[in-house]
Amino acid sequence: MTATTDNKARKPRHVRSCLLIGLSIGMSAAVYALPAQAQLMDYGSLEQLFGEPVTTSATGSPQRATEVPANMIIITADDIRRSGARDIPGVLRHVAGVDVMQWASDNADISIRGYNQAYAARTLVLIDGRQVYADYYGFVPWSALPIELGAIRQIEIVKGPNAALFGFNAVGGVINIVTYNPRYDDVSTVSTRVGTQGLAEVSGVATLPLGSIGALRLSGGLRSDDEFTTPIPLAMAGPPRVANGRTSIDADATFKLSSGVDLGVEASHTHARQNEVSPDYTSQDSDYSTNSLKAQLAADTNVGLLKLTAYSNWISWHGIANPLLGIFSVHNQVTVVQAEDVFNLGSDHTLRAALEYRHNTVGTAPIAGGTVAYDVASASGMWNWRVTPTVSLTNALRVDDLILGRSGFMPADYPFTNEDWDRSIAQFSFNSGVVWTVDHDSKLRLMISRGVQLPNLVESGALLIDTPFLQVTGSPTLKPTAVTNYELAWDHDLPTFDAHLQLSAFHQYTNNLTSIAGAFVPRPTSLYATSANIGSSSANGIELIANGTMEGAWRWSLSYRAEFIGDTFLPFAKGGIDFVDYEHTTPKHVAKGNIGWSDDRWEIDTYLSYQSGAFGLRTTGIDTYLVPVAAYASLDGRVAYHLTDWATISVSGQNLLQSTQQQTSGPYVERQVFVTLTLSN
Repeated sequence: MTATTDNKARKPRHVRSCLLIGLSIGMSAAVYALPAQAQLMDYGSLEQLFGEPVTTSATGSPQRATEVPANMIIITADDIRRSGARDIPGVLRHVAGVDVMQWASDNADISIRGYNQAYAARTLVLIDGRQVYADYYGFVPWSALPIELGAIRQIEIVKGPNAALFGFNAVGGVINIVTYNPRYDDVSTVSTRVGTQGLAEVSGVATLPLGSIGALRLSGGLRSDDEFTTPIPLAMAGPPRVANGRTSIDADATFKLSSGVDLGVEASHTHARQNEVSPDYTSQDSDYSTNSLKAQLAADTNVGLLKLTAYSNWISWHGIANPLLGIFSVHNQVTVVQAEDVFNLGSDHTLRAALEYRHNTVGTAPIAGGTVAYDVASASGMWNWRVTPTVSLTNALRVDDLILGRSGFMPADYPFTNEDWDRSIAQFSFNSGVVWTVDHDSKLRLMISRGVQLPNLVESGALLIDTPFLQVTGSPTLKPTAVTNYELAWDHDLPTFDAHLQLSAFHQYTNNLTSIAGAFVPRPTSLYATSANIGSSSANGIELIANGTMEGAWRWSLSYRAEFIGDTFLPFAKGGIDFVDYEHTTPKHVAKGNIGWSDDRWEIDTYLSYQSGAFGLRTTGIDTYLVPVAAYASLDGRVAYHLTDWATISVSGQNLLQSTQQQTSGPYVERQVFVTLTLSN
């Protein structure tokens, strides 16, 4: 692309080929579609109709989890309550296939089917369709999410690459958080919690009717707690620990404009301060501030369910001042506009056509003055075909066309010029799945998918360190990371035992993995370390999940995953040297179990998890090395008593087996116990 004279971040100058594809799909829909059967979604009514939790996120139509052309688990509001958790990572640590690395009291990294690391960036996280990960790096600061547990209807865990079905950068999996809709769900609740580590927290959700025009849901929370006191390994040592804190507020309103036409408006703000482990495996004090605005117009028309969505996310991150490097301060904004149509052709074909545009920008840090940005134009299409009453086929394709740009200041000895960022990256993702209902109790699913993780802004040059002793930056030449997954899953109900079994086998291949400091560029007076592509990785695994109830009052679940990863890295990155090592840091065996009991007044649940020995990474300041993490088992639990129909008191805890326990290469985690009083309508 030709450089502009003002050196501003580049933007698309013409309609890209991917937009033409999407527009042609949308025009075909308008011309050939029969009257649509899609309805504006009321999850409560759908649950009553299906007799179980359902999803609409994969194809736009209501489906059971076992009918989705991907491997999905739905965590319900009852599951969240019974978990006894105080945050989303605490809920997800009990879920089959989800890996949680807890570094500090309020800091955890989450991945799906291994491949976890500090600032894990392979999972797309959504709240009601809005991405909420930190765009500048692609990771999720979970404490900074503007969501209270009491506002969540369900959490959908989708395993494997699913960008064509769910959106941008969904390469390792998707965590889709669905909240209560104020139009359909009259939910009001308040919880207060106190516990060890100085925990004090209050959160609330209130649903307010707005007459005949709509409804408003307000939610918010305040939390403070002390950090773990277990020693920080010398290699990870950073600034002194600080007290953790979180403030959050969210307003979500829906308005009925006319029959079949809804408008949704949402605004949120969070502020969170926490101790965490950074991508270079050092301890740091981080201060996050986020704001978001979102509007969505949905219309049920005779050419389908039309949706137009627009939102902006702002996130600021501040680290403690470093005498050598200066002040780390990051300000990132992403703006996304989406248009979608879900429609039927006859009774056997459901189609979805979508267009998306996003603009993402961040300033360089800790040396300010530069700006790195990209624009992405995307088009996608999905076709769900009920081939026979027992067989359905779903195909989805997405094309992303990214245009990268940089402007502003760079050091005199910098190894690149702004024009080096003038590049375009076009990539495709797809999902294809066949679901065969073998009989009333069994289903087979064969799934193939490819997802693409485009380089994030930090890896692309937003990181800029230039001192007499250390020079580090990103690279404009990074190749996208592509993940391809092949999976076979068998679901079987056992009505006699009121149980459900799922057995799945998967093979996954990842190409063009990246490292934040994988290459060196010599300059006349310096040597810059830059991000780089370091190789590939493959994973083979099996997963067994079983759950059910007994005698009405008892519930149970059991899961086991065996996964074997092989990394094929360039010589300089082998053995965990270059801040990345999945072969040795992913445990080969993970098992989780739950047993619970309840009656009119009492609820008791216990959660046991085990993972085999593995390794973790620690830094030397220049590179990393492997340290052993022994096999361990951990126990969580909750005991609750319903004082009245609207008041419940509970005692719950995490890591109850030991006062301290090594679970990562970082500080040992501590036992946590807390008491919660919940009042709800």
